Order: sequence, then C-alpha cells, then structure tokens
Amino acid sequence: MKTTPSPQEEHRYIREKAGYFFLGDWALVSVSGPDVFTYLQTQTTNDVTLLKPGQGQSSAIVDRKARLIATFSLHRTGEDSSVLLVESVQKEKLLNHLGAFLFREDVQLETLNPALLALQGPASAHILERAFPTLETLPEKPNDVCSFNVDGQPVLAINKSLTGEEGFLLALPVQWKEETVQRLLETDKEYAPIQVGPHTREVLRIEAGIPLYGKDMDEKNILPETGLEHNSVSYNKGCYIGQEVIARIKTYGAPNFALMGLILEGSVLPVPGCEIRLDSKKIGTIKSSTFSHSLQKNIALAYIQKDHRSPDIDLEVTLDGTPFKVRTCLLPFYQPQARKDRSQNLLTRALKYFKEQEDLEQPIALLRKAIDLDPKNAPAYEALGVFLSKQNKLDEAITLMKRLVEIDPAEIMAHTNLSIYYMKQGRIEEAEQEKAEATALQFERAVSEKIVKKENLEEAKNTQAEREQKISMFKQVLEIDSADQVANFGLGSVYFDLERYEEALPPLQTVVKHYEDYSAAYVLLAKTLEKLSRPEEAIEVYRTGIAAASKKGDLMPLKEMQQRLRQLLHTRP
Repeated sequence: MKTTPSPQEEHRYIREKAGYFFLGDWALVSVSGPDVFTYLQTQTTNDVTLLKPGQGQSSAIVDRKARLIATFSLHRTGEDSSVLLVESVQKEKLLNHLGAFLFREDVQLETLNPALLALQGPASAHILERAFPTLETLPEKPNDVCSFNVDGQPVLAINKSLTGEEGFLLALPVQWKEETVQRLLETDKEYAPIQVGPHTREVLRIEAGIPLYGKDMDEKNILPETGLEHNSVSYNKGCYIGQEVIARIKTYGAPNFALMGLILEGSVLPVPGCEIRLDSKKIGTIKSSTFSHSLQKNIALAYIQKDHRSPDIDLEVTLDGTPFKVRTCLLPFYQPQARKDRSQNLLTRALKYFKEQEDLEQPIALLRKAIDLDPKNAPAYEALGVFLSKQNKLDEAITLMKRLVEIDPAEIMAHTNLSIYYMKQGRIEEAEQEKAEATALQFERAVSEKIVKKENLEEAKNTQAEREQKISMFKQVLEIDSADQVANFGLGSVYFDLERYEEALPPLQTVVKHYEDYSAAYVLLAKTLEKLSRPEEAIEVYRTGIAAASKKGDLMPLKEMQQRLRQLLHTRP
C-alpha cells in the first residue's frame, strides 16, 4: 500500500532530491509582434532590450507613485516573441495595463493555457535531462528559457526557483500532465521526485523569502518596500511609469517600511496582519508565517520600519498585544547549496569513506551522485574510474573517461587513466595513443602557463605604476581636505590591493567616521582588519556596517558583510 509522504518528507525531498507540483495558481501570457520589446521597454521596470532569445528576467509594472500594478517574470522566446509568467490573481491587471497603453504598436497579447509543472530540487536538472532526450541543453540561469519538442509538440522549460532550490518550470499541453509525471517518476528510480502539497509549497516559499501577491504585498505597496526591486529594476534604462519615485528612493535612502524576515521563539504562530510593537511603538506588520523545517523555528515575512531593519538583532516585542521574542533576518531564510558545491561535498565524503572503511560500494554510489549533480566534476570522474578499476570493471571505467574527454578534451588525467586502463586490458596501441595525447596536453599547458605568467608580470608592472600614481593623486587631495570621502576610500583601496594593510587602515577609518552610511567602506575596513589578524575588531566593523547597509538598502555590500561575519563567527575560538 502506497503511503502519502508527510510534509517533512516532502520538504526533505525538495532540499535533497526533487519534488514536483502543478501551478494552477499561475498563468502564462504570450506577448509578441514586431514592436514587442520596444513597447515593453516603456512599460516595465527592468531593461528588456538587454535580453537575447532564451534569456529572461524578473520585472514589474508600477503606477506613477511606484505602487504595484503587477509583478512577473519575462522570458524572451524569439526575435519578436516572449512569454510572461504571472500569478493568476495578477493576470487581469497585467493584461489590462498592457492593453490600455497599446496604440499604434504592433503587439499581440494572448493568454496561454498550458499545464505548468514545477520540478524543484538539486536533482531536477538531472531528472529532466534523463526524461527528455530531445532536450539538448537546459537553461542555466534564473528565468532563462528554452523550447524542445516531445512527440512533435513544443514544450517550454524555464529556469525558475519557487522553493529556494534550483528548479524548472515546464509549460506543456494539458493532456500530457499524467504522462509527463509518469515519465519523471520512471526515468531514474534513484532520483524519482515526489509530489509536493500546498502546505509544503507554502513553507518552502516563505523560507525562500518569495512574497505572494494578496498575502505579502498588494496595490498599496510601492515596489521598493517588497524587496523585489533588487532583481526587477534597471536603474540605467530609459523612462517608464514610476521611474522617478523608484530612482529617488534608491538615491536618497530606503523606504520607511520594507519586507524582511523574523525568526520567532516559541510555538505560537502570529496572525497575518498583526502589528509589531516595541515599547508601544509600531515598528512593523506580520505577513506570511509558518514553521520552518530548515531552521526548526517559526518564521514570518514582515514589513519592518527602517530603524529596526538591521539583521540578527534580538527584540522583545508584542504582536497584537502578545509578548514575543524575535530575531530580525535578511531574506531568504534558507540559502541553498549550489549543485557544484553539493557535488564536491559528495566527492569529499566518498574519498573520506574509502579511506576510513576501505569499502568501494558506498564511495562509488556517492561518486555517481556527484557526477549526476555536476557532469563536469573531473576529480569525481577520476576517483570513480579508479574505484571501478579496482573492481576490475575496466570497460565501465573506460566509458567514464571517454565521457570526461567529451566534456573537456584538454583534461590530462582522463587521457592518462585511459592509457592505464587500456594497458590493463592489453590494448597496447590504444594505451600508447592516450599516453601520447596526455604528454602533448601537458606540454601545451606548460607553454601556455609560461606565456600567461610572462603576460601577468608585465601587467603587474603597469598596474603597480598606475597605483603609485593614484596614491600621489589621493594624497594631494587629502592635503586640501583630510576628510574627503572619495580620496580616503580610494587611498585605502589602493593600499589594500597592494597588501599594505597597515597603511590602508587610517583612510578607511576616516571614511566610516565621517560618512556613517558608506557601506563599501565598512566592507573594506573589516577585510583589512581580517588581513591584519584582528578578527574581533573586524566582527564589530561588520556588525556596524550591516546595520548601516540595512538602513540604506545597499543589498550587495550587506550580503557580503553578512557572509563574512558568519565565517568569522564560525571560525572564532
């Protein structure tokens, strides 16, 4: 009797293998015609002119006050064609807006009605490649798209994470729903995905920090409040409706309230919409909340006032009058491992297991999984070939090395191992050919490295001269104004690049003293302190810089400082 997986099991499959679900609450809209991209450029917040066929982007449409009309992703399928992926509750508003501003442009809008199947998890790419042989190359970057045929019918594949993990969305004929699911389940028993229910989908969405229209945002919100502007807005494109407001917020600060995460102590989930108060002052509003299987804590998306948006701060607040202990958190709550990182970890585990147990079966199974996750993991191929040869499975080891040569013809160890395996089989001529190929590649690599080294030395000389010139220029400026922001930061940056860390400290300290919201200066100052083996001081600078960057909305330096702070705290004695 087949048992229904628990929500925890569904969650684990998405995080470790793969799961699937149908997106009945999303829609696909076709936008095509000779004027399609020039028209969309005037309406959307992102720069569609940068897209080539097969590429995509997150985007939005806002009104003149930058309030939300619709959020969606745009995927260019051809020279004059694209599709928009949008939540169903936003579809009519999106179509009404795009239709209302169409005058002479030759653009056609059409609602498509395919079945939308989401396959999510680190093994999703492996499953799709096995299930659909006609799918030559999966789209590698978020929102990229490709089309392939199945039994003569076109299917769209979009690189789309809806759970925080790597994932894909298939747009396919409705009548193929059951057949496609069976294909995914039967292609590879080792990685057969399980169906994920609505509750687990919601947990994964909140862990991934993805706001949902109607629950976490609506037409009352300006785009910068939602956090979506970080990947949905181009600040370099031409005019569009609402641009002035969004640009002004970017230039002069951050919105008063913005979406971030809260980690809550205790077992009680707060009610959506309840007020967050600190010492009787309202500092925010709770939106979506759930129990996180990844953190083993209750979590919530919440709009927080800018003075309290520093991450990793513990607060004692009341939620609709009930006391709660909460910790602020940057979104997303969960950071996935990249496929390459997972593959490398499996390789490390396999080698460690073999060293400790001297058993081959478990390491071989781990290495097969590593190659499935990252088909270009050359060390995993090499290790698997060695282990298979120890079992005298030379034909399989040879096939493996040939596959590695197809992936990277310049991989020396593949040819070297082929030579060894052919020799063991008594195939002397083939062994000598592979040995000669390996020797030739080694010689070519040595020559190439020598040329590169010479070029690097010449470039280093030129760079050194340029840096010395910059040092002189910055010092001249500082003789006039010792607190000049640009000159101090520039001087500190040059000294840091030259590894003259003691000299880099004073100008960088001057910057953060006089310009307390200069996020990049905090990053470089803390890195300098790390280089000088002063980790405790670096930790304090990172914390101060994180608070400053949070208030200002500087996402890139904020994430870098958070990552480096975590590393320092993890390695702290």
